[in-house]
Amino acid sequence: MKNKKRTSSSRNGQLSFSARNFSLLPLLVCLSVVFVPGAVTAQETPPPPGVIVELVRMQSIEEERVFAGRTEAISQIALIARVGGFLEPLEFKEGQNVKRGDLLYVIQQEPYEFAVAQSQANLESAQANVDLAQLDFNRKQQLVSRDTISVSELDVARANLKEANATLALRQADLKLSELDLSYTEIHAPLDGQIGTSAFKQGAYVTANSGTLATITSLDPIRVAFPVPQSIILQAQRLDNIGTDNTLIRLQLSDGKFYMHNGKLDFLEAEANPGTDTVTAYATFENPEHMLFDSQLVDVVVSAKDAKPVMVISQSALLLDQDGPYVLKVDKEDVVKQQRISVVDQIQGLVIVGSGLKEGEQVITSGIQKVRPGIKVNAQLAGQ
Repeated sequence: MKNKKRTSSSRNGQLSFSARNFSLLPLLVCLSVVFVPGAVTAQETPPPPGVIVELVRMQSIEEERVFAGRTEAISQIALIARVGGFLEPLEFKEGQNVKRGDLLYVIQQEPYEFAVAQSQANLESAQANVDLAQLDFNRKQQLVSRDTISVSELDVARANLKEANATLALRQADLKLSELDLSYTEIHAPLDGQIGTSAFKQGAYVTANSGTLATITSLDPIRVAFPVPQSIILQAQRLDNIGTDNTLIRLQLSDGKFYMHNGKLDFLEAEANPGTDTVTAYATFENPEHMLFDSQLVDVVVSAKDAKPVMVISQSALLLDQDGPYVLKVDKEDVVKQQRISVVDQIQGLVIVGSGLKEGEQVITSGIQKVRPGIKVNAQLAGQ
């Protein structure tokens, strides 16, 4: 029995010792935390995000725009007969170049020459009647002053003189009309140009109702018409590039080569095409070699001779939301700011800025998704 009591007391002592050890465990853990070398005492601040920026800059942009155009003769005149008659041999070769005043057609002249001679004779007869009536009037005027004849006879003489003068005027008009008809028997070139095929040959009877005898087309200079979208015209107006000598206009021909002479913008149509929202532009080109023909299809290449510097940024810096375009720029303190801008155009991977930025400011082009306005960033200039 005694042995059993000892065993029980021994177990109680062991339990009491274990409980004391367990109560000291938190204290030991705290001491180990305090005295462990290199333990972290506070959370470190993360570094600012890195972004790539570029400088807003002024740059001259040389851009070519190509439009489909068609040549047009500035002057094209259809020759017609103004009097009737048989054609004499042609005074030209079809397709040749003619000068203003060159004789081209002759209509049989004998009937009209006879008409002129007849009108001339009638005029001389009328002139003789006027002279006679004038003598009679003068004589009777003197007799009336002497009371030799009655006044009524003088009135008759005066009326005869007026009638003779009227007949003379009529005969003068007849002569001019006959001479005019005779002049119409010769058809001369009204302008310099190239004459086409003759619709009537020698011996054909032509009248004013016969229609076009041949057509003369003036090819030097020649005009080219090409449609231009209104958006491009507005951009050119903003850049003051319309109607100036700063615009280079060239023609690319069907063989891929450029025409030797450059053109000059002539004018823009006052009315736009509602179907295509374009305005037809007209440019004039010298064509002394007649390499260009009427109604020929060409490519019109338009560019600026000396492009003015404009403010540009890369397209990668441009952002857009419901309020319009904007960029994220970095100020001198490396803080990100949102800046609204106006965009004039986007060309060759660049954005032409109308307003909102100044030259030398920094805009973010890469790493935009990592930042927001108001935070600091680690900005690195592109290419460095």
